[in-house]
Amino acid sequence: MKRSELNEAMAKFFANGGKVTKLPDGPDFKFQPYGVRVKPGSKVDLTVMEDPGSKKQIEVFEASKL
Repeated sequence: MKRSELNEAMAKFFANGGKVTKLPDGPDFKFQPYGVRVKPGSKVDLTVMEDPGSKKQIEVFEASKL
């Protein structure tokens, strides 16, 4: 469809009482630097990504150094 055909079709649509309504906002695809927002002052477990085995190995290693 050419621009002139589109303009004619829109003019006819509006002449017959057609209205344009705003669609609801879609998902936000903008880059978010952090996936999760945490309220300031809340307690966050920073060891969640640690492997439990490595923590045990460090404890054993530290104990064997003495």
